[in-house]
Amino acid sequence: MSTPHAELPPVEIRHLGAVTVATLLDKRVLGARATALFEDHLMPEADALAGDGLVIDFSRVTYFGSDSFGRLVLLAGRVDRSGGWLTLCHVDGKIREVFRVTRLDTRFDIADDLVTAIGSNRPTEPG
Repeated sequence: MSTPHAELPPVEIRHLGAVTVATLLDKRVLGARATALFEDHLMPEADALAGDGLVIDFSRVTYFGSDSFGRLVLLAGRVDRSGGWLTLCHVDGKIREVFRVTRLDTRFDIADDLVTAIGSNRPTEPG
């Protein structure tokens, strides 16, 4: 008989120098797991940025609930207050269309891939 496994977190967080990459692990981001995602994982990362960047990787996400869009706007405000920057990447076509229709695409920097997202807001080297 196997032992029950603890529920896996809804996000994988990696720190790559001055950039934090948060890969969303659930296909569907909604409900209680979305609340935990934002409140327990992403908001604390945003508060700790101190001028650094946060990239949210949507590569596994096929559905992003309407309540999650609201939480994402709140997260962006926290990132702004911390002096950091936020970029989304690998946003599915249907989800990207919701960003466009709601005009949230004007609020968020959305990159096609992780490499572009990581480099999108880095300060340029003087010289």
